[in-house]
Amino acid sequence: MRVNIEEILGMPTWEEPGKYLGLPAQWKKSKNKALTWIEEKVMNKLEGWKEKLLNQTGKEILIKSVIQAIPAYVMNVVMLPKNFCQRICARIAKFWWASSGKDKGVHWRSWTKISVSKEEGGLGFRDMQSQNLAYLAKQAWRVTRNPNAIWVKILKGIYFPETYFWEAKEGKGAS
Repeated sequence: MRVNIEEILGMPTWEEPGKYLGLPAQWKKSKNKALTWIEEKVMNKLEGWKEKLLNQTGKEILIKSVIQAIPAYVMNVVMLPKNFCQRICARIAKFWWASSGKDKGVHWRSWTKISVSKEEGGLGFRDMQSQNLAYLAKQAWRVTRNPNAIWVKILKGIYFPETYFWEAKEGKGAS
């Protein structure tokens, strides 16, 4: 049947569906492997900047505006593994503390201390895991505030079909 459809449409099929909106269309067992593209993107940016011998202010701006924005969309949708977040934060810290283009530098303060707001004595870098939880909590809040939105109905139908079926039957959820 698959071959017949290929011949009728004149299009070959593929085993891997690829990406949709930057995310894998199919998740395998390991999120770490599925999210390696984020880590590679972060590393490519950091390695490119290392050669430019930036001062601390330049590093701070690039980290906050570019590096920490790379995984933002994914964090709105997926709970990132803890060790994945720690690896990214470690790479950012290594870049931050490196001096004059060297790979290593002395880490004068821990990541937990510099990822606090400037008012509280930190540098204002965002902790990826906390940011991920905040984004997901915001999505949960949007679900509770807009229960009749079409995207909420679709999610409920996909992930909670039994519950959603009974709500729709009783007239609570669907219209």
